[in-house]
Amino acid sequence: MTDNEVADWLFAKVADDLQQTANMGDMEKALDKATLEIRRIVLERLVQHAVSLQPFDCPSCLTELNVEDHQRLRKVETAFGKIGFGRSYGFCVKCQDYFYPADLALGLQGKARSSPRIQEICALTTLRAPAGQSEADVYRLTGIPLGASTLHREARRQGERALKLRDADEHLTLSSEGIVKLAARAPKLQKHSTMVIEIDAWNIRERDNWGKTAAFLKAGQDTGRWHWVYTATVFRLDQRGTTESGRPVIAERGFVATRRGIDSLQRQLYAETLQRGLLDAETVLILADGAIWIWNLVSDRFKDAIQRVDLHHVQEHLWDLAAGLFGQGTRDAREWVRPYLQWLEKRNNGALDVINSLEQLCRNIEDCSRKDLNAIAKELQYFNEHKGRMDYKAGKASGQPVGSGAIESTCSQYQRRFKLTGQFWTLEGDEAFLALSTLHRNGRWSLLFPHDTEESLRCRSGGPKAEPRQN
Repeated sequence: MTDNEVADWLFAKVADDLQQTANMGDMEKALDKATLEIRRIVLERLVQHAVSLQPFDCPSCLTELNVEDHQRLRKVETAFGKIGFGRSYGFCVKCQDYFYPADLALGLQGKARSSPRIQEICALTTLRAPAGQSEADVYRLTGIPLGASTLHREARRQGERALKLRDADEHLTLSSEGIVKLAARAPKLQKHSTMVIEIDAWNIRERDNWGKTAAFLKAGQDTGRWHWVYTATVFRLDQRGTTESGRPVIAERGFVATRRGIDSLQRQLYAETLQRGLLDAETVLILADGAIWIWNLVSDRFKDAIQRVDLHHVQEHLWDLAAGLFGQGTRDAREWVRPYLQWLEKRNNGALDVINSLEQLCRNIEDCSRKDLNAIAKELQYFNEHKGRMDYKAGKASGQPVGSGAIESTCSQYQRRFKLTGQFWTLEGDEAFLALSTLHRNGRWSLLFPHDTEESLRCRSGGPKAEPRQN
């Protein structure tokens, strides 16, 4: 049959069932429904045909398998309904393991009951909202009846796969050979490139000590439900730009987020920066607030990087001191703090000028309370500790950022999903899901779902083939 003959047949089939008042949405749904069974049958045949062409070799060592059973049936839920196909499985004498070569070639993991396309729908949907909220939306948009348990189970499965990929990269940072492998994935950087790394943390609520709240509170103990998620973002200066309205944007950047602690963050961040050109970057800039754990991490793994404390964070310290000395929101507070703010941004050694002024204030201030003296001493300690990280004038002159807005935005983006009302997590669940979300944000989704590589998408749309991704 020609395309026109097929179209004529479908038109007649669908048109007879449509009401005269049907709009285009009704037509789209009717056409989808009319072709659903045909697509399911064709997919089933395509799968069985692909199985028949698959070499019966061990996927690990490529040795021919010893046949254990022929045409063992497997049923899988697909975008067009449930299909079944027969495939063989065998034993590899060399690897001492059993395999279904066809399953691996089809992208089916273990005992997964869903096709790769269904798995992807579950993963993407659950990245946006809890499975219970997504069930109806998935059916409305795709016509596929996926229950909340299926959405959750498949999203969790993909999260665990993403976690294995992330753990493998993290492990590579522990050896020189692994570092070379990670760096080989990086794109070629422009000359004199500057890599910017911003680091922060936010809280996630977990379902630990569940049901013990009253007992913990009575004993004066913390219920322990809020835990730190250590987060970082990575980009190059040449990836920054502005929209037509003048709003600053970053065209492309990398992400890291983990609940496993600072050491794990350090390894994950190193892996991500290597894949984005760390070894070729002429300058590396670290931006963060004043948290000591951040600067300890930086000094260990990025010891040659420029370190800079977020300007807004420093300004907040001065505003808080002004409020304590002269009153919140008063004219005296504003007048007192103004020169300090200007020194920081416009003088080469603005931090030293602030320190000298605060020291002089301690010596000359009259009728100063012990509380005020302690407040000034605290800020003097802060400025002395971070004075080498306050080169704001030089940073601006070099076109570098002096504020950590990118990491603030990054934390907010993660929190939109992980801190939804009523959300509780477990360490195992949130870590896998953080890995899944981060893989997606980093543009490496095709590592889980090769059918959605840029090249395959372009080929299906009839466009030119894409160049292979370097990262």
